[in-house]
Amino acid sequence: MKSFARFRLDSVNQCLWRRAEAEHEERVLLAPKAFSVLTYLVDHAGRLVTHDELLKAVWSSRVVEPQTVKKHIVEVRTALGDRPKNSLFIETLPRRGYRFIAPVSESVAPEPVVSGRAAPSELVGRGGALEELYEAWQHAARGERQIVFITGEPGIGKSALAEVFRQQAALTEKSVRIAHGQCMETYGNKEAYGPMLEALGRLCRGPRAEPIAKILFAEAPTWVTQLPALLTQENREMLHREILGATRERMLREFGEALESITAQTPLLLVLEDLQWADDSSVDLIASLARRRSPAKFMLLATCRSLELCTPGIRALIPDLLVHQLCRKIELSRLSETEIEEYLARRSPSSLPPAGLSALVHRHCDGNPLFMVAALEHMRKRGLLIHANGRWELQTPLAQIEFEVPDDLRHMIEAQLERVSGQEQHALELASVAGASFSAGLLSGAAETEARDLEDLYEELSRRHHIVKWVGTQTFPDGSAAERYEFVHALYRHVLYDRQLQGRRARLHRLIGERLAMLHARDIEEVVPELAYHFEQAAEWPRAIEYLRCAADITGRRYAHEQADSMLTRALELVINLPEAQRTRTEPQLLALLAAHRWAVWDVRVIETLERLVARAADYGLIDIQARALVDLSLFLSLISAEGCLEAVQRALRLSAQQDPVMRTRTRTACAFRRLSVCGWNAHDTLEFREGLVELGKHHGLPAGVADLVDDSFIRWCSGEYREARRLALEARAKLLELGANPNSRIEYEIASALAAFSLIYLGEWTEALKEYAAAIAGAKRNANHHYLQWLLAQKAWLHLQAMDFKGVLAICESALSLTRNSALRPAPDAPIGFPRQVRNALICSALASAALGDYARALQDFALVSTAMDRQTVFFDWYWRMPIAAGMTELWLATGDRSRAQQEAGRFLEISLATADRHWQGLAWEINSRVALENRDLPRAQDCIARAVATVQGFEVPLAAWRIHATAARIDEELGNHAAAAAHGEISRLTILRLANSLSEQEPLRESFVSAPAVARILNGHW
Repeated sequence: MKSFARFRLDSVNQCLWRRAEAEHEERVLLAPKAFSVLTYLVDHAGRLVTHDELLKAVWSSRVVEPQTVKKHIVEVRTALGDRPKNSLFIETLPRRGYRFIAPVSESVAPEPVVSGRAAPSELVGRGGALEELYEAWQHAARGERQIVFITGEPGIGKSALAEVFRQQAALTEKSVRIAHGQCMETYGNKEAYGPMLEALGRLCRGPRAEPIAKILFAEAPTWVTQLPALLTQENREMLHREILGATRERMLREFGEALESITAQTPLLLVLEDLQWADDSSVDLIASLARRRSPAKFMLLATCRSLELCTPGIRALIPDLLVHQLCRKIELSRLSETEIEEYLARRSPSSLPPAGLSALVHRHCDGNPLFMVAALEHMRKRGLLIHANGRWELQTPLAQIEFEVPDDLRHMIEAQLERVSGQEQHALELASVAGASFSAGLLSGAAETEARDLEDLYEELSRRHHIVKWVGTQTFPDGSAAERYEFVHALYRHVLYDRQLQGRRARLHRLIGERLAMLHARDIEEVVPELAYHFEQAAEWPRAIEYLRCAADITGRRYAHEQADSMLTRALELVINLPEAQRTRTEPQLLALLAAHRWAVWDVRVIETLERLVARAADYGLIDIQARALVDLSLFLSLISAEGCLEAVQRALRLSAQQDPVMRTRTRTACAFRRLSVCGWNAHDTLEFREGLVELGKHHGLPAGVADLVDDSFIRWCSGEYREARRLALEARAKLLELGANPNSRIEYEIASALAAFSLIYLGEWTEALKEYAAAIAGAKRNANHHYLQWLLAQKAWLHLQAMDFKGVLAICESALSLTRNSALRPAPDAPIGFPRQVRNALICSALASAALGDYARALQDFALVSTAMDRQTVFFDWYWRMPIAAGMTELWLATGDRSRAQQEAGRFLEISLATADRHWQGLAWEINSRVALENRDLPRAQDCIARAVATVQGFEVPLAAWRIHATAARIDEELGNHAAAAAHGEISRLTILRLANSLSEQEPLRESFVSAPAVARILNGHW
């Protein structure tokens, strides 16, 4: 077994061991290929190993790019803590290969220490915290998920404790996965799920990544789409269809389910640093993970500053989880004088620390570990104290040192900075503008220094001072690489940043932003939030606003619409800084995007957003934008208030007089449909709508958009043209399935899908309808899309109603109405839960089924609820649904023998239906009036009404009405002695019924419900 420096290469177990304090060993994780690369280099230490030789030795049976070797060399160097420059282990020989330069010796393999406790370290005063962490880890290993927060003031040692425990966890389990995510301090504009995606990306790149990727594809497709490295063009298109209509709730659920599968066999430790800067979506995800009750060998360990220093989301989350006993909180306290004495003693094993030193340090740092280390370093650098040969030695009396040590941490950091050269201070200040971590490759443009020289400077700083540290090698999209460094603590960055004049900082932010954009030109989405931050700090308002817009778009594609909302709101706050010409273009665009994001989650604030857009467009003289905003506003208002909808329509129509012919036609076409949707069928509105589409297409060359197709589908559907309605709905849906479709167009997709399926019910193609509803309902449940689910359930209930499965209707309606108790359906805090249309449809189906089952009291109650609601506040297509209400009430009064009320309701039904172009309902209205006339023994009227019913449906594909109409016609002819005519009508009814029944398989329960229903069975048995 070969050893070098502090490492031992274990070829038997295919792993690398690193020796820490007191001969304790910890395992270093390496991917199999990276381990093979290291093994080959160590086996041939001291000589050049060419690229070709390494490729042949490690990838003998595969053809790979030379860049692959470089990637694995970077991974090995990172594991060893090595660097390309001044390397201790792997030397790069440009254009030739690599040489392992560290001395290598053969050794006997010792037994690795896996006691389950941390290795001795310089960490003091944290024994109790480590014990609690280890206890939590034991629970996690048994499948009891653990959420642990390490909290405390800046510099208290949260990250140090987490790192020691991470090393401990790697040793205590034979097989363990460890992932790390870093929350970034960017003052807003945070990437949605940023630290979680970072951790997930590492799991998918590291050892044993393949099974994790398979689990994600199977159980968390919404997350796979956020990891470009896993995507190919083929699976990208497949996933696009799979996740269309997804929601934030689906993302949260899928992450939880995938996590449980990932940890089924192997425990996972997820370490999140600096949770006080976490984005809201990550906070929601942590809350979701904590509340899941399924077993998971999982522990989330998060470091976080004291709650008063955290974002509102974290301030609310941690206490809530604690109250419900869903997490542990480890609050780190300051070190006592005794613990500081212990720290000094550990670093001075050969002698006791100088008397009084621990008391002096404690007085100055007040027990803050970061301050303690900085104070000792300050004394050492100034020659007041030396540490050599394992001993502390005072060079100056303690009384004199007392006056040499600054009294607070910021002054201590300033004192440290005084000891570095002016060039080094300049480089550190530049790095503080870049952020918590940085690379010379990024900063060289702003420094006006060669990247190599700047990297040498950071390298030297990381070796000599406790200010920055090397963290690895970063590869940019163009293939170039640079060493990455970070401040040892955020406080160093803050001090360096705050000491610079605002003008200088702004200039550096601009230069860094420009360099960052250039380096990531091929994958700009990876750095969009950073770019927005840099350009805002640089007061480069146009670019800051544009990157905020891009960040909101990316965030919206992660279904984090609230975060996208915040980003767009911030962009709108910055618009005031633009020149008027730019502001005129930009502000309306941002308001339209904000409205779209709010639309996508049924956020009632879309109303105020669109009103604001109308006002700003009016200020800027943008008539077309103003009119479009009013049309959009009228659509949302149509769902909650016909009065508000019509008022917006009138405003849009007044503006249309000032538009050019094309835009005027577009506005008036949309307004015609909106009037029709809330006021009722109107031949003039229908004609204007259809002629408008023709004019836009033929005369102006504008193909119908998705909204036009959906609106046209609605009109065809309520005209009884179900086949054409379905075709148009499917065409709209196909457009929305195209890659690159607007992620905020989910609602249009849902409407198109529902219309397509609903048309199948009226066409009598019930098996296909059931399939489409099953797929749509499964998708709505998967997406946790409660609005859409409620609508689909109400439509499915309508199908069961037509198939005479009345008990099934009631069960489905109960499921739909139970969703109204879900607060997610509340459009506003003070609004009723659910939008009226979905609730009313479910109540109508429930009332019709109850009446059919003889529960007339319940039926009357539900009919009354719906009718009262419609009278109080009319909404989208209420006029259409008044027809089945009238039909149902007529049937109810006929069933209870109240012929007077039946006649009155039948007359109202006929009046309502004749005001439309719907042959289905017109035919049924004439049919039911004929039956009322029969009950009243008015045979001439019965004969006249049924003749009108037959004529109404003649030549139209309306099988649901046709079988009933011809059945009643057969009955009337039979009573009149017209046996031949009765037989002809009866046969038409029977064949239509068989067509409906045969649209269902023999195994489908609905088929039996339908054919066994008394009204249907009577026809099938030849009894008219």
